[in-house]
Amino acid sequence: MSERWARPKAEEMPPLKGELCIKCGKKLMNIDVGLHKKMINRGAREYMCIDCLSEYIGVSTDELRRKAEEFKKMGCMLFY
Repeated sequence: MSERWARPKAEEMPPLKGELCIKCGKKLMNIDVGLHKKMINRGAREYMCIDCLSEYIGVSTDELRRKAEEFKKMGCMLFY
């Protein structure tokens, strides 16, 4: 697959309009919502940013970013 048609990485996606982290109030990105749904509750309507989620789960943000890329490569629709 050429670079021209490669999908953007999850952290390169633009912020979601009107969505804010329920803990710190930071604007959310697609990766934040996808990870929250995948790790916490797929039916959630409020979400944590990757920083708050990593603190809540007890893992580093780098680990969560790697996991998001892994889920995306597996075809998980939460990360598109």
